[in-house]
Amino acid sequence: DIPTLFTCGRYDEATPDTTTWYQSLLPKSELAIFEQSAHMPHLEETQSYLQIIKHFLWRIEHLSV
Repeated sequence: DIPTLFTCGRYDEATPDTTTWYQSLLPKSELAIFEQSAHMPHLEETQSYLQIIKHFLWRIEHLSV
């Protein structure tokens, strides 16, 4: 029941398939794949990364109220 967001880049060593498998272990978790990134989407796609994190945090904050 803990909100969880998995992230990875399209070209990540932690591949989207692997990350999807881990995400599947937590039924209420979410997954964000950054299409232009390898292992560091926070540096490679900073604006998209921050937007997704911000949106995720906003949703969980408002869902728990």
